[in-house]
Amino acid sequence: MFLLNQSSSTGVTVASNVTFPSNVYVDDDGNSEPTVYVALYKSDRVNQWVNGSKEAVQVGGECRSCTGIAVDNEKNVYMSEPTRHRVLKWSRRTNTTTIIAGQTDQSGSMSNQLRRPQGIHIDRTHGTLYVADSDNNRVQKWLKDAQDGVTRAGSSLGVAGNDSASFSDPISVTVDEVTYILYVADFNNRRIQRWLPNATEGETIAQGSSMFSASKSLIGVFSKEN
Repeated sequence: MFLLNQSSSTGVTVASNVTFPSNVYVDDDGNSEPTVYVALYKSDRVNQWVNGSKEAVQVGGECRSCTGIAVDNEKNVYMSEPTRHRVLKWSRRTNTTTIIAGQTDQSGSMSNQLRRPQGIHIDRTHGTLYVADSDNNRVQKWLKDAQDGVTRAGSSLGVAGNDSASFSDPISVTVDEVTYILYVADFNNRRIQRWLPNATEGETIAQGSSMFSASKSLIGVFSKEN
């Protein structure tokens, strides 16, 4: 953790013994101490660190090759499983895990399918799920309890491209829940795209000069506070 109001480049360790982390989510709603959730890609799970805790607690059961993670207002945890082409929801109240997007081990580009989903975002007000559907080169929007998603950005047919209406392997997504502007990390195109509400094309707001530098910039740019 690095404090924004200090000039020091020295950070504070908030989670240790983290092996192959693929994503981090910090839940700080102002009503409690911040809680850190980490998706562990090779360990097939999500670990939780409560503020000040030295030990992690696994939440949500198995999340195979886990990459995306998000938490809603009820502290339910959402996890994406790219190798199983689905997004899971773990209920803190019932301690059960359910599939809320995609079909288990069945990839495709139909409205009820995903293909290697990675980054996810949950609208904490309405429960709408946004999924960076990487191999379909699109961002899918799933309303709460919906059986099908709709394409919010990119190609509804799963076609890759490098123009303003397309993506090539989008890996992360976040949504400004006041303006509903969408931000997408477009990995192979080495850029961050911004999509206004109801837009059919995005605009580039950041561009990487190489695959390596872009991947580092794009993966780490998103947080709950945008």
